[in-house]
Amino acid sequence: MRRFKSRLAVLRRRWRRREEGAAAVEFALIAMVFFWLFLGIIELGMLMIFNNGLEDGVDRAARLIRTGQAFKQNISADQFRKKICEYVVLRTQCNSALMVDVRTFPDFASIRNLPQPADSGSGFTMPTNYRIGAPRQVVLVRAFYVWDFFTPLIGKLLSNTGGDKFLVSAATTFRNEPYGSK
Repeated sequence: MRRFKSRLAVLRRRWRRREEGAAAVEFALIAMVFFWLFLGIIELGMLMIFNNGLEDGVDRAARLIRTGQAFKQNISADQFRKKICEYVVLRTQCNSALMVDVRTFPDFASIRNLPQPADSGSGFTMPTNYRIGAPRQVVLVRAFYVWDFFTPLIGKLLSNTGGDKFLVSAATTFRNEPYGSK
């Protein structure tokens, strides 16, 4: 028995001194957090790129309304949505998931209490309009897209909808040019 105890003590001392796998064990403990943060940073960058593209798309498509081209070419709401999506960089489901709201107002001061997208349980919905207005009329163009996070927990940290989704929005307000008048 004494011999067994001395052998066990020798094995314990050898095991304590060995550090060959220590780096691998330490990396295994830290790797999950590292990859989670790395994926979160990549996804946040993708969200920013998408947001910039949506803002650019709304500005460029709104120019069609402002200059009267939408009226002259008789651009429908679906065609207008597609015009916005042409400028969105990461547009995997832009045409089907983008909510576009175009409203007219008599003046800039009357723009208030606008409906916002709401989660109906089966997805986000909102009452949308497509009124491009007449010459010299004030127009508000808004676009909304629900971004689904693929990185676990990042959605819960960055969500502005209460779940694990992020509502991306872009808007522009302008007065139509006096197109058609001489």
